[in-house]
Amino acid sequence: MANNSEWRTDATEPVIRLLYQSGVAVSPAGVLANLEHRMDDPPSRQDVLSALAALSGHGYVRQLGDVEAHYIITERGKDFVETEVDQDGVGFID
Repeated sequence: MANNSEWRTDATEPVIRLLYQSGVAVSPAGVLANLEHRMDDPPSRQDVLSALAALSGHGYVRQLGDVEAHYIITERGKDFVETEVDQDGVGFID
């Protein structure tokens, strides 16, 4: 896996921050609903799906067990958030 950020979009960070903060498996629809609630200009459904696919492809999230279309952050994803994602952004609650 390359270390470049070409795979990252405007939806990537809000999606992974939300999964990081929740600590539970969330469906794409649940991710979108939460981002729509928290953001002034949330990503589209397609952008959320694309972000989840990219994050999954890089090992930052995975589908939970046999539950189709529910994603949970991995340890690698937690490390990514803690070292590379702006923690003052949307998705973090103090």
